[in-house]
Amino acid sequence: MSFEVYETVIVLEDDPNEGIKKGDIGTIIMVYDTPNKAYEVEFVDEEGRVKYQGVYLSNQITKLK
Repeated sequence: MSFEVYETVIVLEDDPNEGIKKGDIGTIIMVYDTPNKAYEVEFVDEEGRVKYQGVYLSNQITKLK
């Protein structure tokens, strides 16, 4: 599956080290092509502050429907 910048996605697995849980919603802010296709995703809290920004592979996220 391929994603675009500013697309809203859902995380498919927990990342307890960063406080991200399966089902959390984030926004793609960067697409990387090398060395592998990957996506930088930004997560914000209820007040709009960035709580985490990290890189995910396509099998770790899915499109928000």
